[in-house]
Amino acid sequence: MRSTVGRAIPSDVPRRVFLGRDAELRELVAALPAGHAPTGRFIVVSGEGGIGKTSLIDAAVQHASPQHFVLRASADAMDQRRPYGLLQDAFASLPSDDDHSGGSQQNRYAVGERLLALIDEVAVTPTILVVEDLQWADADSLALLTRLSRTLGQLPLAIVGSMRTQARHETPPALDRLISVLSERDLLLPIALAPLSAATCRSIAERLAGGSVEGPLARYVAAAGGNPLFLTEMIRALLRDGALTLGERGEVLLDAPVGPSPSLAMVMMRHLSHLSAPTRELLTSAALLGTRFPAMHLRVVAGRPMSALVPLLQETFAAGFLEETELDTLGFRHELIQHVLLQDVPAAVRAELHREIAARLDAAEVAPATVAGHLLQAPTTAEDLPWTLRLAQRTAVAAPDTATELWRRVYDATSPGDPSNTQATAGLAVAALSAGHVVQAAELAADALRRDLPPDAVGGLSQTLAHALLLQHRHAEARDAAERYAAAEVLEPRDRAAQLAFAGWPRLMLGDIDGALRSAREGAAMSAATGNHGAEVLALSLHGQIANLRGDLDEAIAVLRDAATKADRRPSFNAVQGFPHALLALALSDADQHDEIDGLLQRCLRMSIDVGYRTGMVAAHSLGSQALMPTAILPDVAAEMEAHRALVTSMDVRLDAPIHGLRAVVMAYRHGAAAAFDLSVGLDPVPEWAVWGGRGRSWIWLGRSLRHRAEGDSAATFEALWQGWEEFQPTDMRIDSTQIGLELVVLARKVADQHPSARRRAVERAHEIDDVVWAVADRNPSVAHLRATALAVRGVSRDDAADLVEAERLLAATPRRLQHARVAELAARARTTAHDARTLAEASLRGYTEVGADHEVIRARAAFRRAGVAVRTASRVRPTSGWEALTRTEERVAGHVATGATNPEIAERLGVSRRTIETHVSNVLTKLGLRSRTEVAVFVSRRLEHPRQNG
Repeated sequence: MRSTVGRAIPSDVPRRVFLGRDAELRELVAALPAGHAPTGRFIVVSGEGGIGKTSLIDAAVQHASPQHFVLRASADAMDQRRPYGLLQDAFASLPSDDDHSGGSQQNRYAVGERLLALIDEVAVTPTILVVEDLQWADADSLALLTRLSRTLGQLPLAIVGSMRTQARHETPPALDRLISVLSERDLLLPIALAPLSAATCRSIAERLAGGSVEGPLARYVAAAGGNPLFLTEMIRALLRDGALTLGERGEVLLDAPVGPSPSLAMVMMRHLSHLSAPTRELLTSAALLGTRFPAMHLRVVAGRPMSALVPLLQETFAAGFLEETELDTLGFRHELIQHVLLQDVPAAVRAELHREIAARLDAAEVAPATVAGHLLQAPTTAEDLPWTLRLAQRTAVAAPDTATELWRRVYDATSPGDPSNTQATAGLAVAALSAGHVVQAAELAADALRRDLPPDAVGGLSQTLAHALLLQHRHAEARDAAERYAAAEVLEPRDRAAQLAFAGWPRLMLGDIDGALRSAREGAAMSAATGNHGAEVLALSLHGQIANLRGDLDEAIAVLRDAATKADRRPSFNAVQGFPHALLALALSDADQHDEIDGLLQRCLRMSIDVGYRTGMVAAHSLGSQALMPTAILPDVAAEMEAHRALVTSMDVRLDAPIHGLRAVVMAYRHGAAAAFDLSVGLDPVPEWAVWGGRGRSWIWLGRSLRHRAEGDSAATFEALWQGWEEFQPTDMRIDSTQIGLELVVLARKVADQHPSARRRAVERAHEIDDVVWAVADRNPSVAHLRATALAVRGVSRDDAADLVEAERLLAATPRRLQHARVAELAARARTTAHDARTLAEASLRGYTEVGADHEVIRARAAFRRAGVAVRTASRVRPTSGWEALTRTEERVAGHVATGATNPEIAERLGVSRRTIETHVSNVLTKLGLRSRTEVAVFVSRRLEHPRQNG
């Protein structure tokens, strides 16, 4: 049956009609930044394909203020292997320079840091970041957005994402984590788009067709199921075919056979049938490239000059299939169009076409990660293996996950005796080690080394194995492996030198300090002779750490400075492995030379980021927390430790045994030993020397002893610390011995007073401590805090007030405020004059207050009362809110924020990491009760004008 023929309807109708989303539009527009006030929202628009997510976002952006800065990008299923691909595309419109480019060979971690810096730069004004098709986003972009959620509330930034509705088990893990974190932090605004109502669908159809919809056409409209894309394409197809006309009453007549309701695929394929054969072929090639792609890629794949493609492209534009999405970039008007095109090509044919595309793009020197994305769509053939290995090597720096996938393809396609299998295994092992997956790295390297390998393959694999074993705390195996390969004549001299240089590290962890030092010296000499600069740095770093452990600070600083200088001259993965800059910072801290520390820690972090070595990033924060502890304010140390914790969550390797102890100690200083009880219990049993045998074991023992201090048991506290002391003596860990020496002597005096039967033993132990601490001070006569510690130990053990007063005087001239406060407290409680006692007590309370040791203020004040020491000015505990609650560093950060400085700029000015600044800014906002950086600027300005009104 056919309907009555009416007047023709023009086919040039709008490609999109936006109706029926008024409520969702209001909700989305209301969530966008208003002025400079923080929005701190992540809006996720979800729904089935074609339901109108992009149309809603477009309408919201159009409603936004002209002052809003808008960045936009869409993820592509073919681009999931490109690290930070989604966010790099979003920022591609910004002026390109060295800081803004995310070049194909830049290290992944460096690209991530640059993108975070860019977000800070652009979000000084109200900004909307649109990221569509999150279900296809690369994992790195999703991880960075998750990290950004920590500071999102501080910025006038709204992130608007779209994603297809899908079951939870189908959601990529990185996207699932992003959504979960946003929900936990109350930053997520979900907007789910349901199918449009029947009335709205009818209105859209009438607007497109220019008349009322009824009869058979109404059934077609209902068949669209409330999907506006399906509905629009169906009406457009009927108009293009001349199947719709207008009747006398203005009704739309369906001038075509009435059959089953069409599907979207049927509509699309019917639409495609009207195109010329060359245009359809070009569209298929475009579909294989992805939903969006550079025009140059299409030209390369088509194998024709762009001038020959222009007529075909014009035909696709006119038909509404392709559009220009950005400068030099084309894309399908909707991903469902691409999907229909791909479904029309058999899977086996699609795979071969992807291989052809990969070959053409590679020949045109397109980014290797893009080439790999196509090659990985095709099954692996023997002919592809050399090509796959080359691509893996070329993507290892910028796209390590893609390189891993390529190596895995070769590994799975070859037998263990195949040289290609060996190359793939070596690549997989190094990639795992770089990412901190040391168990996997060791298994792969060990498996390969069981084979009959050429010498050039043995060198790299043996180094990977030894390092991975060390980071698993399998030190005896690491030592044996390194020494075995160091003696292997089959290896090149520079590879043997590398093994010899490394062999000392597991020896150190096994407690063989002399053997470790011998290996370090021999390894440094052999590495220098063979030109292996990275191995030389590794050996020098070990030598310097041992000198530091033993209290030979001048030697430690000289050797570590040499190592850091050599690493700066020739940065490499091997040079970073020894953490020379962080170890030098720690040695300088022990020597009270604090000016260079911040810069050295940042250099360690920067170099680790540049070579993609996550363990080095962890070391910068782990060793950095220890280096900063003597002079920093306690909340600032806590911020550094928080940055450390944020890094280690996805790694097998741990450098956090001292950090666990330090975290407990900082907690006790601030809130009391009872607050640190759980942390202290977590250190029992004490991590073995093999877990951490370097500088900083004193923090482990101090942290462990807090559980007994919380219980008020001085004897048990003393015994817990004494175990640490006894551990240190055979290995000559003199600096760590000094660090716990004073507290041990104080506890020994308490035990002697409380337990007369234990008095003799306690006194003997106090004398032993006195001898060791003085020996360290005599080795380093220019280091004031070591002499002050020795004087304080002698003063407590002999009840000599003069020694304690002299120790206080020496420490007062150093930046060690916490240690000065403790010694001043002990001196005030000794047998001094009332005037001196009061002066010392006030200095002690003032010092504890300045560093944020709130519990120590309360404890010391009570101790002074019991000792009869009158304090004229009652030092108060730092308040928890308001300007006075800020630490000095937080005040400085607030001041920089008020000038409009971004987090990376503040980090550079203060010489700390961006992660640390993120924590400081969050603390500032919380303590001041503010929501944004703009409000911080207003607060600081008002405080400068009216300081008494904004305290």
